Amino acid sequence: MADTSQAASAPGRGLVLDGIYKGFGAVDVLTDINLSVDEGEFIVFVGPSGCGKSTLLRLVAGLEQVSEGAISIGGRDVTEVDPAMRGIAMVFQSYALYPHLSVAENMGFSLRMAGRPKAEIAAKVAAAAAKLHLTPLLDRRPAQLSGGQRQRVAIGRAIVRDPKIFLFDEPLSNLDAELRIEMRIEIAKLHRQLGNTMIYVTHDQTEAMTLADRIVVLRAGRIEQVGTPAAIYGDPDNLFVAGFIGTPKINVIPAVTDAGALICEGHRFELPADFAARHGDLPVRIGVRPDLLRIAGGDEPGLEADVDVVEYLGDAAYVHAQTQHGARVVHKADRSRLPQTGDRLRLTFDADGVHVFDDNGQRLR
Repeated sequence: MADTSQAASAPGRGLVLDGIYKGFGAVDVLTDINLSVDEGEFIVFVGPSGCGKSTLLRLVAGLEQVSEGAISIGGRDVTEVDPAMRGIAMVFQSYALYPHLSVAENMGFSLRMAGRPKAEIAAKVAAAAAKLHLTPLLDRRPAQLSGGQRQRVAIGRAIVRDPKIFLFDEPLSNLDAELRIEMRIEIAKLHRQLGNTMIYVTHDQTEAMTLADRIVVLRAGRIEQVGTPAAIYGDPDNLFVAGFIGTPKINVIPAVTDAGALICEGHRFELPADFAARHGDLPVRIGVRPDLLRIAGGDEPGLEADVDVVEYLGDAAYVHAQTQHGARVVHKADRSRLPQTGDRLRLTFDADGVHVFDDNGQRLR
């Protein structure tokens, strides 16, 4: 399984969260958060609504105070430091642009408030505008811009501050689907150009998988797993992580282990011998990705399943079906041989490709 251990605070780290706890009254919002981020990493916080990811970002920014624990940025303890002195810049879900100011004035506003020389402000605004393809728009007002252009202005306002860490709080959620894809690409390119540490909060797993060097999966105020997108998808620590990451979701089917095999809906699927030696016989749930669930051939064991819906998406087709024992499954189908609603399929999988979880959702294999 993936290594989720977190390094201790050390000079040169981009960000270190050490034993963070945050509560509001009697409500525990974040508990025992330990995370070390290297300088220049792109880290994405992801999890369901209410998991604490935005609160954690606000703690890093200094917009909320920690109840317990410490925050270090660049090797400096900033737990009690004013937000303006932490070396961070934040891009919010809302663009928060001043409607009466031009693009250039919006981007340079924080520098003017800090009393920076006009020549320095102009140079930094021009450099940021060039990176974000905003140079022709510098004299426009926000009302004259598209949603994507406004978000680029908000990012430019952060760039001119030359922060140690960029913090993004669901910055693309107000954009339509096409613009989200465009801005995702722009943010990825920007990270490569700037090389700054970036912390990005989203509920959108596509953004997490395509942008992150590492993903931090949170649930109910705790870190469930930290790892690369490939590790989070292919080597989940538990059923929650396996079910949260992946579209369509992983298929979860009840089974039992018996003498080194999986017994699933009356069918026997062989498992490696070492699994039986370590775990014996017990009730489990297996996780099978839709692309690993296939039509059974010949005498292969297979689950009988009735087709409910066929989703044809052009480049892929997904068959939603229900097994004879009531498990709902999704099968990534061969587009040249699509079944019809009401058809009965016999679906199988290679046991080597499945994850096995105990009754508590912890990964056994």
